[in-house]
Amino acid sequence: MDELKFAVIGDPVSHSLSPNIHHFFASQLQLEGFSYTKIKSSKNTFQSDVDDFFKSGGIGLNVTVPFKGQAYNLCDRLDQSAIECKSVNTMMSHSGELVGYSTDGQGLVDDFSQKKITLENSKVLIIGAGGSAASIISSLLLHEAATEVSILNRTESNTIKLLDLFNTDKLSIHDKKNQYDIVVNTTPISMGVDDIVLPPEIIKNKPVCYDLFYDKEKTRFQKWAEINKSNRNYDGLGMLVHQAKHSFKIWNNLLPDVSGLEELLRRL
Repeated sequence: MDELKFAVIGDPVSHSLSPNIHHFFASQLQLEGFSYTKIKSSKNTFQSDVDDFFKSGGIGLNVTVPFKGQAYNLCDRLDQSAIECKSVNTMMSHSGELVGYSTDGQGLVDDFSQKKITLENSKVLIIGAGGSAASIISSLLLHEAATEVSILNRTESNTIKLLDLFNTDKLSIHDKKNQYDIVVNTTPISMGVDDIVLPPEIIKNKPVCYDLFYDKEKTRFQKWAEINKSNRNYDGLGMLVHQAKHSFKIWNNLLPDVSGLEELLRRL
């Protein structure tokens, strides 16, 4: 029997629950010979690591921080989801070509729906301006009903790139006068050790706070949100599950049932 070979590539990657999620999907859908591993890479070795994986019979890769932009540039062909945000988190070898997709934004929207976080007519703040932020902004502005999205990021040049990419008056740079319904952190501040320093005005409207990162305990961003009296706060495990189901469908043409999976993963 041929091995169905998949992996997640990133740095750091040791904490990733993606193998658990995809093996759960494979078991549910009775895929035999399924394997899913972790590949720790670096900026200098990313291309060769990807090449080696696919040359060794790999079918699909999930791409996590900080390589989503590099993955976009490496692909021979791009799905519309990746073109819209210039970011790739899902790669597949197809007829000798490397095809790139982005499932992050749809994964977040699906998790918002499951958690009854209302996007319609909402004002959303995105913290960060990397590949995940771009994918989320794409889904919020192009496919959902968010009224307005603002970006808060340390590096203004990266923010300007996103403003130019989407070119809409619905997207703007954060202004301290703004009040938000939802605040989404896409940066790795929860993985650091320093105190989180964010402008307190972003949370004065008691928004729902959502961290793309996840942990066994509450993330550092969630704790910051609680101290500053957010309405509700969530980590990104639900988004991980939902974006994974879309990646799995791209690779295997089968859509898994994710019911109860987030709760199961929290017990690991």
